[in-house]
Amino acid sequence: MYVVIETWTPKPAFFAADEETRKNLFAGIQGAIKQLAEVGVVTLGWGRVEPASQSTSYEWFAVWQAPSKELADVFLGGVEESGWYTYFEQSNVVGELRPVEAVAAEHVTLEVNAK
Repeated sequence: MYVVIETWTPKPAFFAADEETRKNLFAGIQGAIKQLAEVGVVTLGWGRVEPASQSTSYEWFAVWQAPSKELADVFLGGVEESGWYTYFEQSNVVGELRPVEAVAAEHVTLEVNAK
């Protein structure tokens, strides 16, 4: 299973958009969420980032689950096509969920500049 974590902050274009434009943007997203769910890409939830030590500077987040990297990539392509990036500065994290032990073992053997 893959996870996509989006973090974003509104751009000036979002604040300049009228209420109807904002409503249409989010109505389109809600429609896309239903279509994505049909292929197995589901939102686990959205929220506002709470201030904490070592936290991101972005203000909002969403967590998604996808059955494959290909579907995670399709999801992110849809985000771009929706016009979302016109209104929000965003950073994404995408990766396969694996057991803690496997990731810890990988860290033990890390070398400089290894990817």
